[in-house]
Amino acid sequence: LNYNLKLQLRREDVNSAEGATLSAEGKFDVYIDAEANVQSEERTPIFVGGPEQEDSGFWSTEASKVFTTGTLVTLGWNNRGFNSDATGQLLDPWYNSGLTLGLRQPLLRGFGTEVQTSTLRSTQKQLEAASYQVNSEAANLAAEVKVAYWNLVFALQDIEVQQLSLTLAKKLLEETEAKIAAGRLAEVEIYQPQSEVTRREEQLISSERAIGAAEDELKLLLNSDKWQTTFQPTDQPTTEPINPDLVTIQDNALKSRPDIKAADLLIEAAKFEEKRTKDDIRPDLSLVGGVGLAGTADTYGDSIDNSISNPDKLWQIGIAFSMPLENRAAKGNYRQAKASYNRAKTSAELLRQQIRRTVRTTVRDVHLAIKAIDATRKTSLATQKRLEAEQAKFDSGRSTTFDVLAAQEAYARALSTQNLTNITYANILAELDRIQGLVTFSSSR
Repeated sequence: LNYNLKLQLRREDVNSAEGATLSAEGKFDVYIDAEANVQSEERTPIFVGGPEQEDSGFWSTEASKVFTTGTLVTLGWNNRGFNSDATGQLLDPWYNSGLTLGLRQPLLRGFGTEVQTSTLRSTQKQLEAASYQVNSEAANLAAEVKVAYWNLVFALQDIEVQQLSLTLAKKLLEETEAKIAAGRLAEVEIYQPQSEVTRREEQLISSERAIGAAEDELKLLLNSDKWQTTFQPTDQPTTEPINPDLVTIQDNALKSRPDIKAADLLIEAAKFEEKRTKDDIRPDLSLVGGVGLAGTADTYGDSIDNSISNPDKLWQIGIAFSMPLENRAAKGNYRQAKASYNRAKTSAELLRQQIRRTVRTTVRDVHLAIKAIDATRKTSLATQKRLEAEQAKFDSGRSTTFDVLAAQEAYARALSTQNLTNITYANILAELDRIQGLVTFSSSR
């Protein structure tokens, strides 16, 4: 959970979703715009008293904000200055300073809080979904770690079985050699145990290879840098039977699994996007208006004073309308958003169907594994007794090396199957946790 790379990628998805939410919130930030410029122009007079040189300046700043209702409010401070050598002007130089308050209110496209906040609410749902997907990945990882751990346990158990099998074959080879030397067996009897010893040595090598593969799988999940370190498991799989209730497990899975919650949140996110893109198809009809106060004087300070004590006043109100004639971009975006919404709904339903099937399979596997544990335990005991009987018969000359080797092989196979059945049961219990979205590492219940 701390070091797995796939889980780290899922956590980065959360960081990305947080960034998308922050970006969507930026739509309602306060924006500041400022501008300043000066200009000077020299020209040849074209009439008596006309200017030969004119100097002008302009500086302004404006704050704007969109509210969740879609209302755009602007507050601007505008300043102008002008100086000319022309004759006959009432003020030269002159300055103008004033405040303007502007408003634009959508009446069709972009009208209302629901539309204006749709992108933000969609990204918020996606952020929640990303967090649940991290939890889902953690539950999957927990199951993968347990399966990899128990597979390593089985590999170590299996090599013990193969070592026992090889030891038994070597013991029989020694006994056969002794009986041949004593004249109690024909010399051809030596080939059977010799070939079996070689075969079982090959099986032992394969078991050693399986241990390495199981260790590597576990180290990969841990993102371990200790590739040369040998792992020694300390826990053994439980064989204690449990009796899971199908309805309870299924209810837990459908209600608690984080990937189900994430899928439902993605449906909501897609629905918000569908509403927004549908709204984009409508024409842009907005109410626009503004008011302002300004003052003009031959000094900049007096112009500011006049804007308060004796202001020039202005106001405006009007309607603005725009609409693409074909509007294909908005219609195309809406179709894509609608398809994404339908896809999200279908994906969530498919996930629920898969969960129902997996729950039924896993609960059934639990019951069958419990039966298999009891059966393989009895089989191991029976094959052990058979081997002891065949060995006794061989010692008394009433059995062949072939019969003893066959009994040894059956006993080793039964032991391996018993170990594998125990491991399979442990892995099924891991799957039982995974399908309910649980992150547990207990080796027993």
